[in-house]
Amino acid sequence: MASVERRKVQKTGSSSFIVTLPKEWIDSVGLKSGDYVYIYEHGGRLVITPGTFEVAQLQASIKVYSEARIEEIFRSIVAYYLAGYTNLTITFDPSLQNLAKKISDLKNMVRIKLAGVEVVDETYNTISFKILLDLKELPLESALRRLHLIVSNMLKDSLTSYKNSDKSLAEAVIQRDDEADRFHFMIIRELSMALLDVKVMHDLGLSSPVEAINYRIIARNLERIADHATNIAKNVIKYGKPSAVGEEIYNLGMPLIDLLNNAMQSLYKLSRQDAEEVIQKTRETVGRIDETVSKVLVADIPDQEKAFHIMVLDSLRRITRYSNGIAETSINIKASKTPSLDIK
Repeated sequence: MASVERRKVQKTGSSSFIVTLPKEWIDSVGLKSGDYVYIYEHGGRLVITPGTFEVAQLQASIKVYSEARIEEIFRSIVAYYLAGYTNLTITFDPSLQNLAKKISDLKNMVRIKLAGVEVVDETYNTISFKILLDLKELPLESALRRLHLIVSNMLKDSLTSYKNSDKSLAEAVIQRDDEADRFHFMIIRELSMALLDVKVMHDLGLSSPVEAINYRIIARNLERIADHATNIAKNVIKYGKPSAVGEEIYNLGMPLIDLLNNAMQSLYKLSRQDAEEVIQKTRETVGRIDETVSKVLVADIPDQEKAFHIMVLDSLRRITRYSNGIAETSINIKASKTPSLDIK
């Protein structure tokens, strides 16, 4: 069947219109007279799918021939997970050393960082995963709100650990980064599936691929904020101790929690005005952070302590800019949903 066919629209009755479907397509998907099809409106077009249509069960394989690090193998698994694959088999060269430990470590990493993944088969040198993630169990907005809450609390606790040199709290922040990664990867997978299938896009409440791409940007920005909260916590463990400089930086950092929350609220409400207020505040905040960096550089404190505070300030600057990115993207999403904006 040709990729594009021209068909005439015909009128039947007083108000209905009909168009015939290509026979080759009918035969290829197994439809017969009396069967139902689903019709989706998508970007000014109609998409027709069989009533029994399901997204293809994509299968992938990874073959490991060298003494690769577990993190390297895991990154490839993540790539297939995000691309929408359902079945994945990893095969190790039987001659590799400590295969049992490698496979065990890999299973643990996958369970911690990837939602909905189960081991369905395992031998001496192979392991097969199946991704059983059900999009209906955690819709896109719920997953985003959950990731937002995790990241906001991580940021708050990382700043508190910085102020008080609380290494136990800093450790807790680092551990929660795995949970943030888990929700981030799950959201990206949902959005990838939406780009593969218009039905999934509708189920997620997305109106277009452009909107899906924008949500991916927001999820990525949240994940990067979590990474920088983790970086602050790691620096607290390595260098941290209470100081007067630290008190000033803490007071500078705490408002960033509201900045992040307000950026996300502009998304939830699709408020252009709220997003613009966040964007304006981020510019002012970056200016104050740069002023504080200049003060730290000339402060009468040991060089190692200076480096510690400068690294924290760098993370705060990046967190501010990621919040700005969320606000800008919320405007992009609003524009993709409506052809008219009012600027007052």
